[in-house]
Amino acid sequence: MAKQFSSPKKKPKPPYGPVRGGDDMERKPSEIITQFLKFLESAKDEYETAYAAVGAEEKKEQTFLHDLEFAPDKNERNKVATRFQQSRRARRKAKDRAQLYEYISNFYTDKQNQNLVKALRRLQNEQITREKYLFGNREFKNRVD
Repeated sequence: MAKQFSSPKKKPKPPYGPVRGGDDMERKPSEIITQFLKFLESAKDEYETAYAAVGAEEKKEQTFLHDLEFAPDKNERNKVATRFQQSRRARRKAKDRAQLYEYISNFYTDKQNQNLVKALRRLQNEQITREKYLFGNREFKNRVD
């Protein structure tokens, strides 16, 4: 006697080969394009945030130098020096983060590359429309009665 298995509903296989991400999940091409565009935007934001943090830490530098200069005793000087050291380390981390995203941000904001970014957005929209058609409910309508 043969066993009968009830299988859960499976998603229909896409008409394209699997596109694998870092976590080995199949993704639609539009999702990959969307993720790339979001990455470009977030890299620009990350660069600007990190660059602003570098500027904020540099502004503190003069304050720390004056506090060191006018510290009344050795203990106060040590406290200021420790805060100054922490500030410089925070500045270094922010500067490294800014340098990490600098080229990507420059690419994204460059006028010459704006046409490419716009073309990618158009491609994204067209691909989403096509995927909705391919994976949606398609019905055949008789043209002849």
